[in-house]
Amino acid sequence: MHPLRTVLLAVCLALLAAAPACASEVEKSERLVNLHDLKTTVAIGDYYLKQESVLAARAYLTQLGREQGLGPAWKPSNPYWQQAEDAIVRGLMQQVQREFSNMEWLSEQWGQLNTAELSEPQMDALLAHFGSEMGRKQVMIVDHSVAFHVVTTLTLGGKIQENLAGSEAERKRMQDLYTAEDEAMRFNHNDSPEATQFAFSPVGKKYFVNAVLKVSGMVNRRLVQIAADMPARVPALAPQVQPVVEAYRRSRSG
Repeated sequence: MHPLRTVLLAVCLALLAAAPACASEVEKSERLVNLHDLKTTVAIGDYYLKQESVLAARAYLTQLGREQGLGPAWKPSNPYWQQAEDAIVRGLMQQVQREFSNMEWLSEQWGQLNTAELSEPQMDALLAHFGSEMGRKQVMIVDHSVAFHVVTTLTLGGKIQENLAGSEAERKRMQDLYTAEDEAMRFNHNDSPEATQFAFSPVGKKYFVNAVLKVSGMVNRRLVQIAADMPARVPALAPQVQPVVEAYRRSRSG
C-alpha cells in the first residue's frame, strides 16, 4: 500500500475510534444539564423582561402620542392606551419565550461548558452522585444558587424596578418559586457526610463554580442583551397598535 494511503487510513481509523468517545462525552454532558430545573431563574428573567417590555411599550406610546397629536388624555390610565400597551407587551413576551424562557439556548451553552471543562470520568462521578438522594438536593442547591446570583446581579445593577405596574403576576410567580425552592433544597448536613465530602471535592467545587458563576453569567448576559434590544423591536408591532389608536380618535370625535 502507498505510504500516503497508509497514513490516511490510520487517521480515518483513529477518528472513527474517537467518535464514540466524543459522542459519549456529549451525551453525558447533556444528561448533567438535564438534571437541573432552572424554573426560578426563568421566573426571575421573565419578571425582569416583563418590566422592560412594559417600559419599552410606554416609551413608544408616549412618542406616538406626541407624533400623532393624541392629546393629554393619551396616557397609561386611558383604556385605549392600555389596549395598545397590552398588545405590545404580549408581542414582546412571545419573543422572550422563544429567546430566553425555553432555555434551549442555555442548554447548548452549558453543555459546551461541561465538555470543555470536565473530563468523562468527572462527568461519570457527577452523574453517579447526583443520582443519589443527597445528590439531588445538591442539584437543587446549584439551581437555587444560580437564581440567587441572577436576581442579585439584576437588583444591585438597578435593573429591577419595585412594584412596576403591569408586572405583578410575574413578580408573585418569581417570589413563590424562590421561596418553595429555598425550602425544598434544605437538608441536615450532619446526616449526610457524603454531601459534605462531595461539596469539598475538586470535582464538586469545580462544578459548583462553573454552574453558579459561569452559568449565571450566561443568563445575565442574555437578559441584558434582550432588554437592550426591546425598544428597537416595538415598531414592528405597530400594526397591532394603530387600530387601537384609530378607535381612540373616533371616541374623541364622537
